[in-house]
Formats: sequence, structure tokens, C-alpha cells
Amino acid sequence: MARVTVEDCIDKVDNRFELVLLAGHRARQIS
Repeated sequence: MARVTVEDCIDKVDNRFELVLLAGHRARQIS
């Protein structure tokens, strides 16, 4: 689960915009 590829995310999230929002949210949690 440590390594999640873009392809894996796209499989779960069809909406690219939602994927970007999700990635941004994760980045804020980590930093």
C-alpha cells in the first residue's frame, strides 16, 4: 500500500479531477 501507481488510482477513481483533489489532500496530510 506504500506504493500506489497512477494506474491503480485511475482504476479506482474514474474522475481525473477527483484524483487530483485526492492527491492534493493526501499531500497536505503527509506534509
